[in-house]
Amino acid sequence: MHEHGLMTRLIERARAECRARGGELRVVSVRLGALATSDEAHFRHEFEHVCEELGLPAVRLELELDPDRPTGVELVSVDGTCDG
Repeated sequence: MHEHGLMTRLIERARAECRARGGELRVVSVRLGALATSDEAHFRHEFEHVCEELGLPAVRLELELDPDRPTGVELVSVDGTCDG
């Protein structure tokens, strides 16, 4: 449940950033460092699950694994599109 809440906040933050720029969230780029508490498969699964819950099934995850980096989960960038 803890990871679900963290993922929800990460996606909501990414969506807010895109909206502030006048776009809709399409891509979230994340880096998992040595202190990340989940592996790649679990992270992807939770990302897809939360995106479905939030009505964002088309959002794509770009995931970089960097086990030598002394960090956990880093939101690297977001990409969105503007209609019109």
